[in-house]
Amino acid sequence: MSRPQRGGLSAATAAAALTAAVLGVAACQADLGDADCQLIQQVVLAGSPSSPLLLLPNVRLDQVGDGFFLLGNDGTTVRWAALAANGTLSPEQAFVLPAGVANPVYGVAGVTTPGDTVLVAYLTTSATTSDGEIDVVAVAADGSQPPTPANPVLTFAAGVPPAAAMAMSSSRLGNAAGLAWIDSQSNRVMFATVSGQGALVGQPTPVAVSAAAAPTTVFGCLGFSPGKDHLTVSYLNETSDGSAPPTWIIAEGNEGGTIDTTTTLNVANQMGCAVVTPTETEYALVWQDNQGSWMAVAVGVGNQIQVATYPFAAASDFGGPDLQPPLVGLAPFGSDFGVVLARAHDTELWRLDEMGNRKPGALHFPSLVGNLGSVSALPVGGALVATYADYSSPPGTPNPAGRRLFVNAACY
Repeated sequence: MSRPQRGGLSAATAAAALTAAVLGVAACQADLGDADCQLIQQVVLAGSPSSPLLLLPNVRLDQVGDGFFLLGNDGTTVRWAALAANGTLSPEQAFVLPAGVANPVYGVAGVTTPGDTVLVAYLTTSATTSDGEIDVVAVAADGSQPPTPANPVLTFAAGVPPAAAMAMSSSRLGNAAGLAWIDSQSNRVMFATVSGQGALVGQPTPVAVSAAAAPTTVFGCLGFSPGKDHLTVSYLNETSDGSAPPTWIIAEGNEGGTIDTTTTLNVANQMGCAVVTPTETEYALVWQDNQGSWMAVAVGVGNQIQVATYPFAAASDFGGPDLQPPLVGLAPFGSDFGVVLARAHDTELWRLDEMGNRKPGALHFPSLVGNLGSVSALPVGGALVATYADYSSPPGTPNPAGRRLFVNAACY
């Protein structure tokens, strides 16, 4: 259900406090020490010499059951491997995309056992009409069987939607993958799950049933995030005319294809795409705008939610809004939080208390020469796990050399 919000700092109040708050903290933010955080696990993933997945710059880490999957693509081929919690990697598998297909999405599902199938979905034009459609191909995760024929699970009379209008993720149970998309005709975000056979489970469900979507509503940052249920959809809800402040929507879905709860968070007058983590009570999220980096903490009080928003770094600390290092991970550590920043040549974990105050120091993730791919991070069991490519070759090298790391960080 959608739950009302109250009691958070207004964006105007938080914005007015940004400079004073950050300057007050900056003096004690010398990067000395590790903020009482450490890597409790550090594994160089071992694959065969012909494992391109390990050195792809953008690889997603999905939690499935007691382990994980690495999934990525190089524009022509989707690649994956199962990853045990101890860092043991299964043989890499691949699916070559049909000619002309770009921007695929993917997730893990099950036919016989959880996680035994990888689903690859992509937007295309119907072979018989001018409709757009989402096609899904099911591939045995261990490569033991050929891929199934592409199955058109959804059609769009208005033509092929933009790539940013669709997202897919593995369920934490590993039986069905989640699929979310923006329906341009109803102007709603929709949710469904896809079985290991590559077919929809049940009927598509609107994420927010309780309120009709106004014509001025604009959706952004659509994706899946860590949450409390099997699958968690989150996105930014704005109005094109600025008639209402943006809200961040978090919808908890299940493998049956329905939405259990929808939470609407009023956190700021402007915001970028957020990184979300569940907490013992509700959620926390971090994001950036042209002023700096922010954290919002939502706490359940009765049947309502109180949201407080805090700045924790000014854009000027990094040389301006365009030079801010992306925020790529967030995890709760007791009453504190760990935020992962992907700097140009360094990945750091900063420790923040529940009011956004930074503990001096930072935990630096290991690297050979500071040439890193994108970081994919998840909160798992009171810690933060992450993977990234760590290149030994210079940036831009056509055939890069290096390694892929799997790390587990915790703060005490």
